[in-house]
Amino acid sequence: MFSRLVICALLAALLGCGTKPRVHKPGEEWLASVKLEGNASIDSDDLVPGLALRRTLAAGRALDPYQLTVDRDRLRAAYLKRGFFEATVTPRVELKSGAQHVVFVIVEGKRARLQVVIQGLPPEVPVAKARKLIPIKDGAAFDYDVYDAAKLPLVSMVENAGYPHVRMDAAVLADKARGVATARFAIEPGVRAAFGPISIAGTEGQLADAIANRLTFRSGDVYSAEALAESQSSIYELGRFSTVRIEPDRNAGDTVPVKVSVSLANRHELKLGGGLGYDPINLEVRGRAGGSYVSANYPLWTFSADLRPAITVEHDLSNPQEKIRALVSAHRLDMFRPRIRGELEVSADYLTIEAYTSKGPRFRAGVSAPLGAPWLQLRTGWLIEYIFFTQIEVLQPTRGQLGLDENQRRGAYELSLSADKRDNSLEPHRGIYGQLRATYGTRYAGGALDYIQLTPELRGYVPLPRNIVLAARARVGAIIGKVPVTERYFAGGANSHRGFPERRLAPTAPGIDGQVVIGGAGSVETGLELRIPLGNIGAPFGTELFLDGGDVVRTPKVLDPTNLHWAVGVGLWVKFFGLKLRGDVGFRLNRTGTGEPGAGENFAYHLGVGDAY
Repeated sequence: MFSRLVICALLAALLGCGTKPRVHKPGEEWLASVKLEGNASIDSDDLVPGLALRRTLAAGRALDPYQLTVDRDRLRAAYLKRGFFEATVTPRVELKSGAQHVVFVIVEGKRARLQVVIQGLPPEVPVAKARKLIPIKDGAAFDYDVYDAAKLPLVSMVENAGYPHVRMDAAVLADKARGVATARFAIEPGVRAAFGPISIAGTEGQLADAIANRLTFRSGDVYSAEALAESQSSIYELGRFSTVRIEPDRNAGDTVPVKVSVSLANRHELKLGGGLGYDPINLEVRGRAGGSYVSANYPLWTFSADLRPAITVEHDLSNPQEKIRALVSAHRLDMFRPRIRGELEVSADYLTIEAYTSKGPRFRAGVSAPLGAPWLQLRTGWLIEYIFFTQIEVLQPTRGQLGLDENQRRGAYELSLSADKRDNSLEPHRGIYGQLRATYGTRYAGGALDYIQLTPELRGYVPLPRNIVLAARARVGAIIGKVPVTERYFAGGANSHRGFPERRLAPTAPGIDGQVVIGGAGSVETGLELRIPLGNIGAPFGTELFLDGGDVVRTPKVLDPTNLHWAVGVGLWVKFFGLKLRGDVGFRLNRTGTGEPGAGENFAYHLGVGDAY
């Protein structure tokens, strides 16, 4: 807020320095002020800025009688829209030494009460259901904007009941004597229709079949505009078309033929990118290069390659930790059945962290599909990996207890269930997101470790006035059995607990150069965040206030949700070309003494991209 005030003050000073006040000659008249009197129901700040006389006032010119008349009518229209049908507006001009002061005297009168009449609805649309589209009860104060906003939803409701030729005659009938505004919606539904023949243009073969499988209607089904829109969205989600047009022919009476026209998207894609990370201990530079290819002969397959190098160093550029992931994958749309997605993935990792360096290959296979609704997704799969450990910093006997004294062969079955009801997955303002991830490691999956891993997570977003968003999250993790070294939990960082540097909220063990973080088998993370936009200084910017809580422990049995590490903080963000850059400062509230992670370190600083969650 302080930065915003400073910027506004500087702009005002610059504008003030560059503008000379107009000097009026003796005998010259000019408009000096515009005021309202008697407006009890509508604030002056909602009326005066829209008046034409404001421009005359700003220019220092004399009163324009025509603009005075226009503004009188404009003010009365504002009252009519709110149901003040008897309102009068009388302008008065006061002249003092050439200065003209305009006063609009408003007599509001009685505000009319609403009465809704809906006529001509077809039998498939109950009156009670249609009435719910108008969010003002009969007898409440009339508001034209609410009445006007109900027209399109009413027409859409009738159209989706099978009436493509529906028309509406809507009007407001004012009864000044009774103080009643009757909002009358007269519906002419026309003939009820069904979908006719469906044709597909622009592709053929497997892609045409995929389009047909994503249509939410068939020939003979009752006509619905909503079904057309849902089908278009589903076809776009295939990722194979740059344009999708669904064109119903509404001129054919009770039969509506439909033509689906598509244009193929580019079958090749190249991705290049990178990023930076910062916390009180480390700097990180990340890169990414990749591409994908869709075969013309096998258009439901996507073949991809991805390379993700990164390096982390301490602030004095010492202790470099290299990270590299190379990955090739193949994804198949409509595998076995429509909307089932198959995936095959082969990757190799080279990862240096505090306790060790790991490297080795991984193979993963899986299928995913929606469960009845696109926002509810199920994925199941199998993975196997073989990991080599080198440059081990952990001392015995902890090294052996963790399994770092031998290579790791992990085979596991994976299951995840996610429900996404957010309005936007990248920058949500409302909605809820939940996910449950489960992994079962067993010798029957080819591994040497028997374990069960469960990680449920829940996020929620509530919109507040002035585009403020309240966000919340909770995540729990538990590994039971023989814990794989590479699956242990860590917390801390720009997208985790912001009271700690990256990965520093975790159990430690004796190492060659002192204590080294090794992660844990039990984890809890939670938080609240208030995201507040502040304005635009050439780019949108804002702030966030957050409360983060969490803990990572050696075993799930000792997790104590009543004794978490807590931190409060503030951040600033700015968006460039749609990319949200964020800087946060977290302050720890408790558990900062000897024996705790990061003992004596109260502040943590972070740079990140996008929201924390």
